[in-house]
Amino acid sequence: MYPTTSTCTGSLPTRAVLSLAVAAMLLATTARAVEVAEYGMEITPISGYRSGGSFEDPTTQETLDLDEGVSYGLVVNKDYDANTQWEFVYSHQDTELKPDPVFTNNGQFDLDVDYFSMGGAYVWRDARLQPFIGAAFGLAYLAPQNSSYDSETRFLLQLSGGYKYFLTPNLGLRLEARGYGVLMDSDAAIFCGNGACVARVQSDGFGQLEINAGLNLRF
Repeated sequence: MYPTTSTCTGSLPTRAVLSLAVAAMLLATTARAVEVAEYGMEITPISGYRSGGSFEDPTTQETLDLDEGVSYGLVVNKDYDANTQWEFVYSHQDTELKPDPVFTNNGQFDLDVDYFSMGGAYVWRDARLQPFIGAAFGLAYLAPQNSSYDSETRFLLQLSGGYKYFLTPNLGLRLEARGYGVLMDSDAAIFCGNGACVARVQSDGFGQLEINAGLNLRF
């Protein structure tokens, strides 16, 4: 009869522990790589609807409202850390005032309103649906389409909030609301030309509200 050969099993637990340790290290390294890769940039073309804003007719003292209507623009976000982003926004609207017909042939004063702003946003990234809030400052450029009248460049404050919904890691939908506050000199005449001014500022500025939707591209 041959002697029984004993097999040493004492090393199996040690090997298992070593294997688990190696796997944990690889998993941690991979998770860290994914986390770093998540820091990137987002570009979102937006289209929406803007309303609000009023001035005063310098002749009749009647209120002149900016017509509400379609707006469009671009939002660029750059990740700062896991939940905060730098945000750059451009938004444009073709609108009009309706002053006294003495200023224009048809009593309509066409106006381009452009907003340029830079600020930050806080994003809750716990799921595909990501709420966010933001604040920014910048410049408002109000340019009459008739070049005979002076344009106006004023300081701008902005607040925003909304949701991003990511269909894939690189493609999502964005729905947001933005409030703009344009600071102006109280009781100042604006849009002057041809020896007269079209409107007068009623207070220290005016506000507008904008609702936007867009396609969010992340890379």
